[in-house]
Amino acid sequence: MAYPGQAPATGKNAPDILTAQHYRRIRLLFWMFLIVFVGIGVRLAVLQLNPDHRFSKEDLKHIGEVPLLVPRGNIYERNGLLLATDKPLPALWANPHEIKKKGADARALAGVLATPLGLDWESVYARLTQTSAQGAPMKFTYVKQRLSDTECDLLRQLNLIDGKMLAIRIEPTRFYPQHTMAAHLLGFVNRERVGCEGIEMGYDSYLRSTPGKRVARKDNRHNLLESLTLEYKEPEGGDNVYLTIHATLQDGLERGLAEAVQQYNAVRASGVLIDPKTGAILALACVPAYNPNEYMGASPELLKNHAVIDVFEPGSAFKVVAAAAALEEKLITPERTIDCEGGIFNPYGHAIKDVHKMGVEPFSQCFAQSSNIAIIKVGAMLGPERMESWIRTFGFGEKTCPDFRTETAGIVHPRKKWSRLTMGSLPMGQEIAVSTLQLVRAYAAVANGGYLIQPYLVENVVARDGTFTYMHEAPPPKRILSPETSEIMKTLCHLVVTDGTGKKANIPEYRVGGKTGTAQIAKAGGGGFEEGRYTAIFCGFAPVGDPKIAAAIIVNEPRGKIYGGTVAAPIFKAVVRDALIALHVPTDPVATLVAENAADADDADTVTAKLDAALCELPDDASATTLDALDLIAFGQAPVLGAATLPDLKGLTRRQAMEALRILGLPADIRGSGWVTSQEPPPGTPVPNISLCRLELRSKSETNHALAPTQKTAGM
Repeated sequence: MAYPGQAPATGKNAPDILTAQHYRRIRLLFWMFLIVFVGIGVRLAVLQLNPDHRFSKEDLKHIGEVPLLVPRGNIYERNGLLLATDKPLPALWANPHEIKKKGADARALAGVLATPLGLDWESVYARLTQTSAQGAPMKFTYVKQRLSDTECDLLRQLNLIDGKMLAIRIEPTRFYPQHTMAAHLLGFVNRERVGCEGIEMGYDSYLRSTPGKRVARKDNRHNLLESLTLEYKEPEGGDNVYLTIHATLQDGLERGLAEAVQQYNAVRASGVLIDPKTGAILALACVPAYNPNEYMGASPELLKNHAVIDVFEPGSAFKVVAAAAALEEKLITPERTIDCEGGIFNPYGHAIKDVHKMGVEPFSQCFAQSSNIAIIKVGAMLGPERMESWIRTFGFGEKTCPDFRTETAGIVHPRKKWSRLTMGSLPMGQEIAVSTLQLVRAYAAVANGGYLIQPYLVENVVARDGTFTYMHEAPPPKRILSPETSEIMKTLCHLVVTDGTGKKANIPEYRVGGKTGTAQIAKAGGGGFEEGRYTAIFCGFAPVGDPKIAAAIIVNEPRGKIYGGTVAAPIFKAVVRDALIALHVPTDPVATLVAENAADADDADTVTAKLDAALCELPDDASATTLDALDLIAFGQAPVLGAATLPDLKGLTRRQAMEALRILGLPADIRGSGWVTSQEPPPGTPVPNISLCRLELRSKSETNHALAPTQKTAGM
């Protein structure tokens, strides 16, 4: 027992003061607390898994989301000039659903809006009442994009911009600061922000931007707290594209083509300038052009990149293929003489005429004067198998550039589909259709030492952080010509400009090599050519010593003057000269004086004019000249038969006369067709004294016409 003031006993001797009643109370309190805590846990789990929307909505008021926007990527030319970018511009949009809901008079509203917007009433009314495919009024439609400041002020003065039926919204809009420059290369971006045509389409995956977002808690002023970011997504895309084109060269090409279209009242013109060693496209243009800022007003035909999409018969510009192939195959040399038949020839039963009537001439002059007859004979020396192989070796019949999705492969018929006339057409650029890019690549192969290169337009693509997301990697160049053949062809092409059909392409400060072409336009369904419709062509390179530019100029359907040497060659001269100066290319002066004021007839080539029936009339035994070794090439000097003399060849057919001269080992210059009417030197001349025998042939009608006056005189 403890007395007052005495401490209670402890240890083993302390009495047990917790009774059974105490233990019951403790157990009761334990279970009560356990139940409470379990209930709280269950409630927390329920709130976590299936929260009360009242709390969710309340919490959301303290969370904000900001879209992370980046503009569509820019497009630049090689020196950094901006060609395409995004620009924030005001746009007027309407809500046809709201207009109908409020009972507004759409007809009157259209009448009020049309004048300040510079639009016609019908188009505005159509947009204010636009419906979906199901017939329900749209909730959003553009009335006009790219509003000017003046238009915005006039609209606000009308007090119609209520934000529900009509609203002005600032939005990113694709803008082309150089307007029409390189329009066909760039393409445009439609209202859905999708690239259409050109680089905008081809590189849309790089240029297009995908918005990111940042989700974070907000302070009491509704500002996002970066330290309390809940979710972050980086924006993607918006890469910048750098092209190979040179703005100065592009502008010069466009102006030159525009002048040609205007001067010759042509349907259109196109041109390409490339670096013949790398394939980089320095300029590419089509005229007439369009402004991509206003693409909605352009016709589909105007939007086409004709230099890449269209094909045409190349005419004499294609003769470079057969010439280079025959030189590479060691079948001819520049000095080898060819009988050009006096300008009239009938191979494979198909009459061919040269505007430049030539006899026996070295191949270099035949090429310079663009002889159809000579190149057909050269093609016959190659034969169909090698001709087809070389056409494809030069890259015809395949796409050339990976940067143009809509590029054509051209038309090269397989040999099994060739007709009996094909070998009389292909060597001079008929029965084949090519693109401007294909043609300029062929000339680049001649200019660069014999390598077939790949043209390209995009140099690289750079992301917003400066990393390269794409870089052009050129495939290994393919050698198709030996360096020796390339040098010979460069010399022959230069001879075209100094002494042949391309004199108007001559640049005194820089030696030019090239080839003219004047091609008749084939009928769409086949079966001949369109009457009076031609394509004027000049393809070439400069300077000859170390070519820096290969170019092709195509003028479609010029009127008045039609020849490539007259229409296209002067454009080449002006454009390429300015380009070489702009690129600071050292001069390579022309050694000889070139007369550039040649008449139109002096530069005609592929065009086969309508032949008079008398000119086409052939002897019975020569209805279709066979292309064997006898008629292809003029005979070289054979051993002369002692004191033999030249017989009288008058009255013989071409074949008979040539056989007689062949036996004597004499070369021949034969003009006309039919029967021999005169010869030089005269009969009886010793063969050792003869270096060339010239024969004049006439048909029956010509012979009778020539004899008529004599007969009349004799009867008097």
